[in-house]
Amino acid sequence: MLNCRACLWQCVQPFDRPANIQRLRRNGIPLLRQSQQRFQSTDVRKTRTRPHYLTRVEKLSNDRNEPWQNSAVAENQKKRERAALLSSRTDVIASAERRETPNLMKLGKRDTTMSETDWNRRKRELRFLQDPLDLAQFVQAELRKDRVEEMKQLVGYALKVYNDMKKRGQFPDSYTYTILLRGLSINAQNSGVLEKALSVYHSLFAPNSRVTPSIIHTNAALRVCARALDMDALWGIAAKIPERGPAAANATTYNTIINAIRQNMLLARPSGESAEEAAARKERGIMEARRLWEDIAGKWREADLVIDEELVCSMGRLLLLGPRPRDWDDVLSLIEQTMDIPRLVPRLGTPERKEAGFPQLRAPNVPEDYKFDDDHLAPGQPGIRGEEFLPFAGSLAKNLAFVKPENNTLSLIQEACLKIAAPKAAQKYWDMLADQYKITPDVNNLNQQLRNLRQNRASAAAVELLQKDMIGKGVRPPPGTFRIAMSTCVRDKNNHNSLKNGSQILHSMSKVYADVDAKTVGMYADLANTFPLAKGQDLIDALTNLYPFVRNLRVQMGIAAHEQEGAEKRKRRVARLTGEARQEALMALRKVYGVYDRLLMSNLIAEEQKQEFKKERARLSAFILKETQQDRERNVEKKVQNLGRQEEVSPEDFDQHSYLADEAQEGEEQVEPERSSEKRNWRDHASEDSRGSWRTRNVKPADQRKPWESRS
Repeated sequence: MLNCRACLWQCVQPFDRPANIQRLRRNGIPLLRQSQQRFQSTDVRKTRTRPHYLTRVEKLSNDRNEPWQNSAVAENQKKRERAALLSSRTDVIASAERRETPNLMKLGKRDTTMSETDWNRRKRELRFLQDPLDLAQFVQAELRKDRVEEMKQLVGYALKVYNDMKKRGQFPDSYTYTILLRGLSINAQNSGVLEKALSVYHSLFAPNSRVTPSIIHTNAALRVCARALDMDALWGIAAKIPERGPAAANATTYNTIINAIRQNMLLARPSGESAEEAAARKERGIMEARRLWEDIAGKWREADLVIDEELVCSMGRLLLLGPRPRDWDDVLSLIEQTMDIPRLVPRLGTPERKEAGFPQLRAPNVPEDYKFDDDHLAPGQPGIRGEEFLPFAGSLAKNLAFVKPENNTLSLIQEACLKIAAPKAAQKYWDMLADQYKITPDVNNLNQQLRNLRQNRASAAAVELLQKDMIGKGVRPPPGTFRIAMSTCVRDKNNHNSLKNGSQILHSMSKVYADVDAKTVGMYADLANTFPLAKGQDLIDALTNLYPFVRNLRVQMGIAAHEQEGAEKRKRRVARLTGEARQEALMALRKVYGVYDRLLMSNLIAEEQKQEFKKERARLSAFILKETQQDRERNVEKKVQNLGRQEEVSPEDFDQHSYLADEAQEGEEQVEPERSSEKRNWRDHASEDSRGSWRTRNVKPADQRKPWESRS
């Protein structure tokens, strides 16, 4: 037998069986009927390893580009998918055309809600997805696409499969519930998702449930409730969380609850709410978060919980929304407790703060009942608030696993110092985190530092930060950064060099952006208009600096390309400003016109020097009037279209001041207006019309008049 090659191959063949017979022998003649075939993918019913599809769901659940964020589809994955389908072997295509593949034979009938075109498209896709792994990856890729209607259908199909599993005795396991709840959480924008998620989650606690609920299921259900802004359902789920065990709360659980409280404070505002009522509502949310942090700190102290920077910063940003200055000050205590970063500002309401010479916070936007933190001094009142954020002392503090600060922490500290008016402490924190913890500031950190400099009226430091720490290091600042820097110069207008600092910010913006920001230009014009120490040369320099930016704004507003000169001629397509951006550019040009007026209507320069500036002002005035008239005509056309008039009404025939006549005739009889086609007949003094004018009406003849001397 061993000498026979065919017999030897028949003996060896069972030991060398391929992993997927159907894939390798797709063109072969099946030996068994379709009902008797058994695929190797069904041999193994259970696996001890972690399923690969669960990790994909976790990545999708924690990804920023999930459907919940209404993000765009990853075009790269779609192209790779199409390229993989087009690069399939020709024999596979031919085989698929000759007969239906096994997965299409099990497809069933077409759903009536799906069109014939979509049905055929799905069948063509499934012909090339014989491998279960390829099919799973294709489903995950389709889930990542932002298709609202298909997402709703997939959610419904997933719940249908879940119910069919229970009817057929295929009980879902823990992974099934995880995928369902996370899939519902990333599609929480659809209606009815919250009820379905609660139904699936509460079924885990049924007496006949074969799955033990874990904290992963709880976090997914809490995420759905938080995104649906249903705090009652959220607290109902949180009440079932045990104190200890595998189902106990972790950092993700507390982070979800804290973010839900913050969202509820910001979004769940009743209509007609007063400032005192809003402060009281925020106070209740802050107290809930404080009680929650006592539980977090206690578990962290006993090593039952691992906290991270995301949780700490979520609690800190919730405190920044509090109605009391004490809540803002407790952010620095929170950082000291969790990250072992010492406070550089004494606590609010302590004698050390008064001895350090810190002034009392003005807090202009805070109600009177919440401004001062001396309520604890009254008899019968509890102690000072913020005890839950005090650092742990003794040997216990040495064994704690402190959180490592990152960029999010740096922004949080800068914002807290801004609200408690501690600019010097903000700079010290900045230097400490940059030097000791090696934190490289990002754009958000630098913007927050600029806001602190603006509060301190440090325009020179703002220019240095913009040029050295951002542009000098290759960071491209957004337009908002230049606005913050320019507003620092406007706030520092009593400084002799504030106008020069603003000019440097304008030149820095021109190096970064080809199209300037209209708001920044308008702020610089405001600075030149309100600069109290301005001399003639200062205004001339300001107008000289503004000249190229005015031309750039005119280009953005749609000026003809042939009006550009020299180096300003660019072979690029400029997007025409529309809507609010157009109005901002027009307002900036009006402010520049005000700078011309201030220079020409003063005695700061000689009359001979004013001629060129008068010409430029006239050109700018003509452009502003032309653009204003065009905008008015566009508004008239929009009004005509909105009224739905059948007859064509030209802008010239439309009376722009008709509202004055309406106000004058209110409550009186409507008089038919004079037609524009009829000419008015003016009378002269020699007219024989007996009506007379205001000078000749009821005048006696000359011989019958009394002399002026005889009139009393």
